[in-house]
Parts: sequence; structure tokens; C-alpha cells
Amino acid sequence: MKYIIEKSFERDVKKLDLDLLHEIQEVVIAIKQAQTISDIPYSVKKMSGYPKLKAFRLKFNRNKDFRMGFYLEEDTLILSRVLSRKEIYKSFP
Repeated sequence: MKYIIEKSFERDVKKLDLDLLHEIQEVVIAIKQAQTISDIPYSVKKMSGYPKLKAFRLKFNRNKDFRMGFYLEEDTLILSRVLSRKEIYKSFP
């Protein structure tokens, strides 16, 4: 699956610790290998309340307090945000 990284995602990643960066790297590798969203081996759910917008959140396995927000446009994932679970729903989507 193809993916694009937004500047907001890059800014969020710069603020994170090394342990979370390793898990983000694992997620990106899993996204590359996946054919569809359901093939990603993490807890991925569609954001409710946005029927026209295909926004999803991903819950990390080891760092339960963080979420990754991304959009799906055709066959490309747009990685948008990585924030704590308290902040992600305020600024994404």
C-alpha cells in the first residue's frame, strides 16, 4: 500500500521518545506490506461522525497512550498525526 507523510506527522514525530519512534517505524513497514487497511496488524478503526471523510485511527500495541491518525484516498494512506490519546481527537480529523 502506498503512503504519504504530512508535515504535521513529521512535527509530531520529532517530539516523541525513542521507544515510540521504533513502534512507528514498525507500523510504517506494516503499512507498506499491507494490501488493504484490514491487513494492517494493529487496531485500526474508522472515525465515526465523518461519513464523507475516510479518516482512521490506529492504536499502538506497546504504547497504549498514543494514536496515529490517517486518511485513505483511493489506494493511498495519508499519515496525518501522532498524538496522545487525549489530544488526537481534538486535532484530528
